[in-house]
Amino acid sequence: MLEITARQLHERMEFQKTAFAKQFPLVMSALWLGCEKLKPNDTIAPVINQGTLGIGFIGLAECLVALTGKHHGESEESQRLGLRIVTYMRDRAQEFSELYQHNYSVLATPAEGLAGRFTRGDRKKFGILPGITDREYYTNSNHVPVYYKCSARHKAEVEAPYHDLTRGGHIFYVEIDGDATHNPEAIMRVVDMMDKYNMGYGSVNHNRNRCMDCGYENAEDGMTVCPKCGSTHIDRLQRITGYLVGTTDRWNRAKLAELNDRVIHENS
Repeated sequence: MLEITARQLHERMEFQKTAFAKQFPLVMSALWLGCEKLKPNDTIAPVINQGTLGIGFIGLAECLVALTGKHHGESEESQRLGLRIVTYMRDRAQEFSELYQHNYSVLATPAEGLAGRFTRGDRKKFGILPGITDREYYTNSNHVPVYYKCSARHKAEVEAPYHDLTRGGHIFYVEIDGDATHNPEAIMRVVDMMDKYNMGYGSVNHNRNRCMDCGYENAEDGMTVCPKCGSTHIDRLQRITGYLVGTTDRWNRAKLAELNDRVIHENS
């Protein structure tokens, strides 16, 4: 599957190279090194190879449950196997870089659409398997499952080693309860921990409600009525797959199920 993916990315890159600089007036004005030397009717082939071709994956946790009976957040044996799997993917990506002369990398992706579609397909084929296909979604990349109760530190210790293996992109997040807005120390603890474990990108998730009529704000979980003016016009700021959103109306069923399953890792 890795070989098929690498070849498909190579063939797409070869097609993209045939585009002309004039088709991308903004991107080819300053973003790419050397793009200022291109004339309007030159192809973008000389500069586009600076880009990265990402090979993404989801569901490492469910994969490990299928193979060992436990995910990497609850078993050191599973963690060792998980690191072997993703290290193999990283090594193959480096081989593809040499073979095709492109910048291949492994991408730890949430796969917003596939997280649900793949699970539905596997459930139809294999049935409902505890810890594997019994939820609406597969877990984001190499994350510890969102429903698994553990400390922020344990989550960091498990997920941090994967950041160096997934240089195409990754994220570490911590769910915090209470009003973190007035507790910067809680945020700093997470930031310091990320620095200690050499993580590339992280976030601190906490709810933030705002009344759209009077402007009242708080961090109450599930607030539907403003305690100040009685309005039900409430904007709830949340983070889903790296995006801050005020409404979940447009998110698919799988990602909403994941959101509802999340547990607190740190008290603010």
